Amino acid sequence: MTIDLTQNYFELFGLPEQFEIDSSALTTAFLSLQNQWHPDRFATASDEQRRISMQNTSFINEAHDTLKSPRLRARYLLELAGVSFSDETETSNDPVFLMQQMELRESIDDVVNADDPFDKLDNIRKEVKTQVQQLETDFQQHYHAGELDKAKDSVLKMRFMERIFNEIRQLEEKLEDEY
Repeated sequence: MTIDLTQNYFELFGLPEQFEIDSSALTTAFLSLQNQWHPDRFATASDEQRRISMQNTSFINEAHDTLKSPRLRARYLLELAGVSFSDETETSNDPVFLMQQMELRESIDDVVNADDPFDKLDNIRKEVKTQVQQLETDFQQHYHAGELDKAKDSVLKMRFMERIFNEIRQLEEKLEDEY
């Protein structure tokens, strides 16, 4: 027996094909499938069974990582709807959003000169989190309205925000090392 590697990730975990997911149901289904297909369970099996176990486990892990992340889940829903794109090479052309990104980056750069850099960084993180939540809401509205180009733009913007979060995390680690 093997997993149907052509099924979509939502089907794999028995979840409805939508942006909002039940994270506890995702975790439960993931752990069940991992338990069933983990390579350790096939350590004494034939080469073919071990290979199948590895393929299934890889598929399960990729599916779980995709559905667990709001941005990747949104991107995956667009792919299922026939929208293909590269969020690594394509960017949003929204001038207001791009200006906000420049301002956020400048704020991050100024953190080291603040009286309380951790407080300033925490405020920036809260601002970014609020923007990400709005982008997720925007994605859902556009996706449900069939406005897939606008939904795609929301996903591209989410990627920008992920990068900002990474910059915040890196700066925080650097500051912790210095203090």
